[in-house]
Amino acid sequence: MSNVMTAEINHFSIEQTASLKGLGILLIVLHNFFHNLTPVIGENEFAFSYQTFWNYYQTLLACPESSLRTIFSYFGHYGVQIFIFFSTYGLTRKYHEKPLILGEFFKSRLYKIYLSFLLCLAVYIVLGLIKSTLLGDEKVLYWDSLLWKVLLVSNFIPGQALMPVGPWWFLPFIMQVYVLYPFLLKGYQKHGYKLLVFVSLASLLGEWLINPYLISQGTNINHMVFGHLPVVCLGIVLADQKSIKIPIEYTLLALLLFILGNFNPYVWIVADISFTVLFLALSIIAFKTQVRHTFITGFFIFYGNISFQLFMVNGFLRSPFHNFAETHNLWWIDNLAALASLLFSTLCAFFLSKIDKRIRTVFN
Repeated sequence: MSNVMTAEINHFSIEQTASLKGLGILLIVLHNFFHNLTPVIGENEFAFSYQTFWNYYQTLLACPESSLRTIFSYFGHYGVQIFIFFSTYGLTRKYHEKPLILGEFFKSRLYKIYLSFLLCLAVYIVLGLIKSTLLGDEKVLYWDSLLWKVLLVSNFIPGQALMPVGPWWFLPFIMQVYVLYPFLLKGYQKHGYKLLVFVSLASLLGEWLINPYLISQGTNINHMVFGHLPVVCLGIVLADQKSIKIPIEYTLLALLLFILGNFNPYVWIVADISFTVLFLALSIIAFKTQVRHTFITGFFIFYGNISFQLFMVNGFLRSPFHNFAETHNLWWIDNLAALASLLFSTLCAFFLSKIDKRIRTVFN
């Protein structure tokens, strides 16, 4: 096939990966701010609803001035898939020719992710204690939920995955990815891509057959690693290739499935993987055509470098800005409040990333 009809790149560089993570975190942060402002549109993130897309469509028609809020509310959560893909893509680029020693691997993952989370958690508790003092008897800190989150088991406990801060569901999830990853990599190295195809199909089947029951019990397969295995496996496979090639027919198929997934619950099951393929193809095309080291690239790289801290703090730092927007319920105030919330969270995440690096320097 002609190279003109194929999105191809040798591999994503560190800068390119950081810039795509930066785009991903901006999608997530703006989604987190907008998605439960009145009128609530909803999102087909952890489960599918026929009504959600029509809420999105009708809101766009009725309130075109609110299109920014509407679009991020409905689509912004797909930024999570960018992080899932690059988590296993980056690891596989590191370990595809280097032996993975389990003890060292788990220690490095805990050191990289868990310590940063504990720092953000400390900030959350301090702010919560101040808030509870000011508000008197109102319950602010949910200590049981914090315990489950620290123990990395909240995703398995009914009603606890999104407590006490919604975006924090990702922390136990990504640690589950790290637990499973060495075994997926070893299986792939021994049996090839067929094993990962089998794992991905099993995940999709579990989504179809088991998740309705899990939801009825207060849990969700999409809060766990088991609901995202196709994207995890895609990261492993593409990282081990000589180059990444996405033919035009795959891109068009991904686009078609992504569109249909807004209307059909069975097609929606593959929405995450179809979005990821589509996003990668478009990103490769963008990297082939853009001028290097532009301001926009630097902007996204900056956000990519503080993405974990921003992921952890945006959920609880947005409250005063979100409450202000909810009180006024005007589209331009929504947008200004979202921008203010983003800037404040960015500032805090930046300083937390500096503190995080300083602490690691001391321990090293």
